[in-house]
Amino acid sequence: MMRQAGRYLPEYLELLSQTDFFTVCKTPALACEITLQPYRRYPSLDSLIIFSDILVIPVAMGMDCRMEPKVGPQFDFALETPEDMEKLNLTPDVEATLSYVFDGIYWTRTQVKNEVPVIGFSGAPWTLMGYMVEGGAVRSFDRAKKWLYLYPEASRKLLAALRDIVVEYLVGQFDSGAPLLTVFDTNCGEIPPRLYEEFCVPDLKYIATEVKKRRPGALVSVFPKDGEMAVFEDSDFDVVGVSWTSSPAEARRSCPSKTLQGNLDPHLLYADPDQIRERTVQMVKEFGVPKYICNLGHGMVPTHPVEGPKAFMEGVDSVSCEDAPAPSQEEK
Repeated sequence: MMRQAGRYLPEYLELLSQTDFFTVCKTPALACEITLQPYRRYPSLDSLIIFSDILVIPVAMGMDCRMEPKVGPQFDFALETPEDMEKLNLTPDVEATLSYVFDGIYWTRTQVKNEVPVIGFSGAPWTLMGYMVEGGAVRSFDRAKKWLYLYPEASRKLLAALRDIVVEYLVGQFDSGAPLLTVFDTNCGEIPPRLYEEFCVPDLKYIATEVKKRRPGALVSVFPKDGEMAVFEDSDFDVVGVSWTSSPAEARRSCPSKTLQGNLDPHLLYADPDQIRERTVQMVKEFGVPKYICNLGHGMVPTHPVEGPKAFMEGVDSVSCEDAPAPSQEEK
């Protein structure tokens, strides 16, 4: 599940009360411990997602970040104009500056004795740029959108630098033992499709192609939250994540050759267990198999009850391949 390790778990909150968020991210033993927490609580989990944050890349580029309670991540400065890019290292030594993530993956993999795969991830260039330009978490990314119109060349330069860092970062995670790598573009729905296809899609396709060229065994996934999925049908991504705002049939039509992942509305996890199980079974049958990975349509949130994920997994486990046949040609 997206954000399966973290804020809704009491054991996570207890650990975090003794330190701060980014110290946890930068301490492999602590990142490993938090990664394992949901696995201990929910033994039916079939994969682990390394505990980290997409903003470790801007941190590696020279932006200090702190996690403010009830506010979210805040940088020590924002990229208000292209001149502020001079404060950044656009070509950081990824192996050195992000070694703590790689070590966390290795620690986790050895703890589970390779019996459960560890999933690595990165933010997409546009999503990372949005936080960097805004200076942290905001309700709308107005300043970042302005950059695309007002500073198109500087935007391309920053996005290209982020693209290259993401490639190195994902390759490093694969080499550390993460066979599946996900690129989260959680802010892609903030801009019109034309801008997204012009500024963002080429870099995302490059990331998938380059990672798989350098590491042919890697499986690469993209999650274009609330964005156009069809643009990734012609790409080297193996998996396309589906937001909870899209229907399974729509997703199949958009990416008929891709494995799809999603897309249970995470808010459903507030409901009673029977309702969660029933809706999960319905969703799996709507997607059909093969070429489907059951997941949420976005991440867990701090107020989710711990019983919700258990009911979700029980719903998944109750469905057999015979119950969820391959989608019909009409659905495709």
